[in-house]
Amino acid sequence: MSTPPDIGKTLSVKVDAQLYDDLETMLRTGMTVSDAVRTAMLIVAGTYRQAWETKRCPDAVRPTITNYLITPYDAGQEPERGSVQRDAPTPYRDRPTPRPTITPARPTPRTQRPTTVRRGPTWPLPD
Repeated sequence: MSTPPDIGKTLSVKVDAQLYDDLETMLRTGMTVSDAVRTAMLIVAGTYRQAWETKRCPDAVRPTITNYLITPYDAGQEPERGSVQRDAPTPYRDRPTPRPTITPARPTPRTQRPTTVRRGPTWPLPD
């Protein structure tokens, strides 16, 4: 395992086609290359820390990120152009799967049918 460069030192990364495309995407927001790298590191490293702290995966094992949540766009609340995200994302809490409620068996109440009143024979009786 390597260590990060000392604080204040520059970070050197060889730019391949994928990194170029990713940086180009982030630079469209008006941020600098340094800010884009810091923002990406903040999001990914924050996600890793949360995965380890919540025991989603063992410490120092790279978690597989499969989902993300984006705050819905609000025209009056967009971040200032060129600004940088300063907070790591909060972890998404899975909703617990609801368990079936166990209820004791009970008889289903039936409505009472009216009792038929017989007033005598309704057929002719032999003489």
